[in-house]
Amino acid sequence: MGLTEDQMRHLISEPLPDGVFAPAEAAIVRYAQKSTRLEPIDRNTYAALEAHFSRQQIIDICLTVGLSNMVNRFHATFLTDVDADTLAAVEAGDQQYGACALPRPPEPDGS
Repeated sequence: MGLTEDQMRHLISEPLPDGVFAPAEAAIVRYAQKSTRLEPIDRNTYAALEAHFSRQQIIDICLTVGLSNMVNRFHATFLTDVDADTLAAVEAGDQQYGACALPRPPEPDGS
């Protein structure tokens, strides 16, 4: 995805630690955090995006974050099965790089 392991670990950090993300990346992460939590996008958050991106790019960022949230909420609601190839790739990545810093949803049986 183009993110380092350190960046992956800090996607949910608040505040974001200094030096992990470039300023433009940090603006996107802060926007995505707020949008995902359904928090209002305040002037400071928008201004940080505007400092690095055109209006069209901000629209693209908004659509990308929104679409990702919709897909994730759909899968979380219906506990969508993951195909064997995808699951094997995730497990191989976990073995190679360590477990993802973002928690996975519980299995339907609660485990």
